[in-house]
Amino acid sequence: MDIRLKSVGVLIDELITTDIKCWFEQEEIMKNAHRPAVQGAAAMKAQQLNARRNQLIRAIDEALGQGDISPTDKTYG
Repeated sequence: MDIRLKSVGVLIDELITTDIKCWFEQEEIMKNAHRPAVQGAAAMKAQQLNARRNQLIRAIDEALGQGDISPTDKTYG
């Protein structure tokens, strides 16, 4: 389903779930410092989840009529 068609409640539920999954992937990164392949895979997954998190935050802001609040550009160099 298109993210713009989801209710605010569904978006918030997906945001919470995504945050938790991202947190677990970050834990995998930290506990697998001695296993670079596992650490790298967890880092990639965490990055994908963070991208999804940003999409969800923007969608929630837009659904609430506050679409101009979310930064739309990367804030790091």
